[in-house]
Amino acid sequence: MSNVLLGGAVADALGMPFESKPADDFKLIAWNGIDFLDSPHHKLNPGQYTDDTQFSLTLAKSLIENNGFNPDDLAKRYVELFTSQTIRGYGRTTLAAVNNLINGIHWSESGVDGSWGNGTAMRVSPIGIYFRNDRKSLIEAATIDAKITHNSDEAIAGSIAIAMAVALATNNDTDRLLDRLCEVLPDSKVKVMIHSLDSLIESPKIKAAQALRVIGTRADVRETAAAALYCFLKFPTYQDAVISAIRAGWDTDTTASIVGALFCAKNGAKEIPSYWAQEIEDRDNLIVLDSQLYNRSGLSYIKA
Repeated sequence: MSNVLLGGAVADALGMPFESKPADDFKLIAWNGIDFLDSPHHKLNPGQYTDDTQFSLTLAKSLIENNGFNPDDLAKRYVELFTSQTIRGYGRTTLAAVNNLINGIHWSESGVDGSWGNGTAMRVSPIGIYFRNDRKSLIEAATIDAKITHNSDEAIAGSIAIAMAVALATNNDTDRLLDRLCEVLPDSKVKVMIHSLDSLIESPKIKAAQALRVIGTRADVRETAAAALYCFLKFPTYQDAVISAIRAGWDTDTTASIVGALFCAKNGAKEIPSYWAQEIEDRDNLIVLDSQLYNRSGLSYIKA
């Protein structure tokens, strides 16, 4: 069974203390690659996750409780997440979009035009699980969800890329993954970056740290989608891939969270070392939601 929520949350919490830090930051270099750390900046304790997981959980709950994708319901839930004052960090684009929703702008027009933020790709894994056997509905849902906050071809492409990768990983169908993603992606820098990954993955001379510097790991979906896919395809284990994503610096929690979701889409919770899985906050609820998301999927319902 897929465990994208648990896998994403663990990686999110591991990367959280280093968000916005460069790869050569002293704290990141000194990290042992094992322990969850706290973050005074985020006001979070070891093992707590960020808005990356909060948004993924919000999307998952909406899919489960509506037996499909309902953007009216989802937009309301995004507003509730912000107005409940429980949100743990957020991007300026998402805040602007949510304020648009609060001010009565319909979800079809609330997204910020031209944004290249990675807030769409970071939360979309539940759509990949739910519509894993319905490519048309997956693309439609990933596109609509992206537009609620980020109205740009790049944000939409990043959302589709990660949702589709999660779907293929869940079905254990990742042969020619990058080529198959490019077949469905709209023309975009995201597509160009993903298309270029093969040479970086296959080269014995290019180390992962160097490759991730070339790809980029900032809060830019044109970098994040490709960086996460690189780590997923380059490394044999969840632990190696997540740690490498974090040690690359910058948007550490988001890149790592997507990597973690991809690994656990393919192989489930067994991918996660027990000393991490046991210490993540809200573990039991994450597992329950993962199970519900996986078992209720396939109904191909979209209300738009």
